[in-house]
Amino acid sequence: MRKRKSIEERKEEVFMIISQIIAEKGLSEVSTVEVAKRLGVSQPAIYKYFKNKDEMIVYFLEHLKDQLEEVLKKASRGKTTREKLKLIYKEHFKLIEKTRILPRVIFSDVVYLGNPDKKKALKEAILGYKKGITEIIKEGIEKGEVVDIDPEIGARFFIGTIIASTLTWMLNDMKFKLSGEVDRLMKNLDKMLFK
Repeated sequence: MRKRKSIEERKEEVFMIISQIIAEKGLSEVSTVEVAKRLGVSQPAIYKYFKNKDEMIVYFLEHLKDQLEEVLKKASRGKTTREKLKLIYKEHFKLIEKTRILPRVIFSDVVYLGNPDKKKALKEAILGYKKGITEIIKEGIEKGEVVDIDPEIGARFFIGTIIASTLTWMLNDMKFKLSGEVDRLMKNLDKMLFK
């Protein structure tokens, strides 16, 4: 007899399915029909977990927020600001390589237009992440490890390097290891951010 999956297990599957659809076709192509087809269930079965497509995307964005918070949590294990930022690069790139979706979600007008819950969920994920990085840079300034910079601008710059690296990776058909960019990025970050 086959064991029934818990709601959390099924929702995790939905997250990964949505990630696949976004990676292949973009966020606008996510639908309850496509998710159900890929899960091998009927479309009405999806409604046990989500009322509609918008609720499914809000769940996806909230789950994404949890994953970004996990990246920050892992980074907190670093002893210095440099170690923390390097851990963020490593963990963030691993997440991108696993899901292949972050840049497409962040720049998708499907999130910004229409349902305000989607925009709110993405805003909370991104601004919370930026706040965590800002705090790391602020702490680095206080410890004398980081040059005197506006911590929020430093966080924007740092996140920008992630976005630019990921875009380059995607434009090159993901043919190189994104996580292989960490040392190169750190070498340049050393020149710009650290004393």
